[in-house]
Amino acid sequence: MSKVYVVDDDAVRRAQICRLLAGENIHPEPFDSIDELLQFMPSQGFILAHDRDQGIFELIQRLERETWLPVIAYSDEPETARIVRAMQSGVASYVTYPLKTAEFRREYDMLKSTFATRHVKQQRSIAARRMLEALSNREREILACMLDHGTSKAIGRHLGISPRTVEAHRASLMARLEVRTAAQAIRIAVEGDAFGLTEERSTHQDNPTLGIACDDRYEELVQQAVC
Repeated sequence: MSKVYVVDDDAVRRAQICRLLAGENIHPEPFDSIDELLQFMPSQGFILAHDRDQGIFELIQRLERETWLPVIAYSDEPETARIVRAMQSGVASYVTYPLKTAEFRREYDMLKSTFATRHVKQQRSIAARRMLEALSNREREILACMLDHGTSKAIGRHLGISPRTVEAHRASLMARLEVRTAAQAIRIAVEGDAFGLTEERSTHQDNPTLGIACDDRYEELVQQAVC
């Protein structure tokens, strides 16, 4: 049974939602604020959060830095523009309060079946970003060049430094990433978005075709890294 973390500063509304979830054999965990939830920092389950002021957007931003869980937002009679903005920011689904049992069950079952793979991918991405943050600027630069330029000689020519200097930085970054091969290092770079796919996707949020292209490019780079 997956847990649902209910985030709402209204105790009455929070309790009502928890009762509804329990009646659907879904285990609820109540929290009265985003801060309280993130202090607990769950690693699995779903977040059901009341959409108020900038709370949802703050939640998504903070989750991206620490972990990833699907977020379902809800509010009374939400405006279409508000729903669209929330979905673009990373909210998985949006429902209207008072919650209708059938509607929420449909959304819950859909997310449960489709987000398991994405959860694993996001967790790997978070771990990779943390590893990349430990690299120096020059090491990150060389890592980003390893896919396009390959050899130390070609990277050195591109950056205007000696191949021996490139080799020293490559050895250092691979030790920091705890990998033995260039392919393993590149895979971490891909998963940590060192090639800017997340930025490319967010720049073109209004064009779903470009988003799909970014996802395809991500998979292409991962496959290339392991070949």
